[in-house]
Amino acid sequence: MNETLRTLGAVIYCTLVTIAFFACLYMIFVVKIEGEQEKYLLIMLGALITSFKDVGNYFTGSTVSSQKQQEQIATMAAKASDTAAKTAETLAAKTP
Repeated sequence: MNETLRTLGAVIYCTLVTIAFFACLYMIFVVKIEGEQEKYLLIMLGALITSFKDVGNYFTGSTVSSQKQQEQIATMAAKASDTAAKTAETLAAKTP
């Protein structure tokens, strides 16, 4: 459940950043805001570009790879633990 909630939060964040990024582009190129507000809009666009890059990296980059690697390590650790427990049981049964 905790992993699902974290993934859902990431998806919601990424969706909001994407919507804000394209809304900002729309306002710059289609609505043609000028004056003092254009300066603030360009600053917001700069911040959103950084966040938009992070969104792309989350879904295609190292974060997804790290999650898969952690899952593989957990699976390997569980198998090793089971094997160790079975070996201990076998040795305990053989000991007089």
